[in-house]
Amino acid sequence: MEATALKSSKVYPWVLVFALGLMSAGTTGSYSIITGSFVTPVCEEYGFDYAAFSFYFTATLIGIAAALPFVGKLIPKVVGKIWLPLIELVLLAAGAGMAFYTEVWMFIVAGLVIGACFGFTTGVCMSDVIDQWFKKSAGLAIGIAWAVNSLYMLIMSPAITAVIDSYGWRIGYLVLAGVSAILVLPATIFIIRYKPADKGLLPYGYEEVPQETTASEEVVTGVPFARAVKSPAFVFCVLFLCLVQLTCCMNQLFPTYAAEVGFSPMVGGFMVSAASLFDMVLNPIVGTTCDKFGSTKAILSWLAVSILSFVMLMAASHSAGLSIFAAGVNDVMYVIAGTALTVLVMEVFGSRDFGRIFAMICSIGYIVGAFGMPVMMKVYELVGSFQGVFIFCIVCNVAIGAFLLLAKKFGKNLSWDEV
Repeated sequence: MEATALKSSKVYPWVLVFALGLMSAGTTGSYSIITGSFVTPVCEEYGFDYAAFSFYFTATLIGIAAALPFVGKLIPKVVGKIWLPLIELVLLAAGAGMAFYTEVWMFIVAGLVIGACFGFTTGVCMSDVIDQWFKKSAGLAIGIAWAVNSLYMLIMSPAITAVIDSYGWRIGYLVLAGVSAILVLPATIFIIRYKPADKGLLPYGYEEVPQETTASEEVVTGVPFARAVKSPAFVFCVLFLCLVQLTCCMNQLFPTYAAEVGFSPMVGGFMVSAASLFDMVLNPIVGTTCDKFGSTKAILSWLAVSILSFVMLMAASHSAGLSIFAAGVNDVMYVIAGTALTVLVMEVFGSRDFGRIFAMICSIGYIVGAFGMPVMMKVYELVGSFQGVFIFCIVCNVAIGAFLLLAKKFGKNLSWDEV
């Protein structure tokens, strides 16, 4: 191979982070969160059962969970190649096609296709690419990428609702697909690459190397995939994410909580909006604390904040203002599931097979996450109030902290190999 000098850059890696955020926003942001705005108008026009139509969202989770075991191995072969834009075009076509669907099963099939495509555009892909590009400040980088996604949802949710109100849900689906394409395709085609060497650059945090250093000489260390998935550390990382995913459905429950305690529907909406606002701020903050203090101290501290949010929710049944604030703080669990988990897996298993290991952990976690709402509603039915749900979540938070400590403890016994 002809020698190629690698140069350092303090700008392009952060441009890439922003592009990753746009890719996530135009795919997972558009078709897992913002599509919630279409449920009522579609069901009212066709007379669909709301519960049946909501299986679209379950289908996206099943799709991504089924795809992720394969995604981890394929990401290096897809990102930066023609394959990633083609996958995104399939996703966007399925999304735009919902403007013309007439049966519930059509939306569910679209959800499966879209979910499978999410595997190449969501947290697993972002985390793997950032792991390749950043040797320092990786937590901040993944936090900023997620913050871009959150900002998009904060802006696009009311915008698409206005489009639906003015022009109908069919036009809404087409507008959503068009905006998503504008965000996703340029970022993917022109900016996002799997490794910095693909752009003739060094990972962020490396000093500039001598002229004779070649792109093929970059050393990557970490635990091999086959060894990692058989380790106790892997099991505890999976258990960690499973419980985090289980408690991550609170945003969907806030409107129900508001109605139960006697607040107006608007308060429930404000609780969801508060969570989105806090998500945008918390992602880079949590990422920075993981970079500075390590994942163990940072995550334990943020788990304490999460427990405090549940305590506030328990005490806020007579205060709409406190309920809204507590809902915002409670979003920290979403940030732990994304930004903090990424840093944890990086620290335990290294970069060697990070993408495959992270994808496998997320695949199992997303399956559990699909049952988060039913589990929480079952707890609600058994106890008869949301107080029991919040106590259950506090217990889960304590268990999450225990699984974190066990993952780090057994992770110290793993030997890292070079590639």
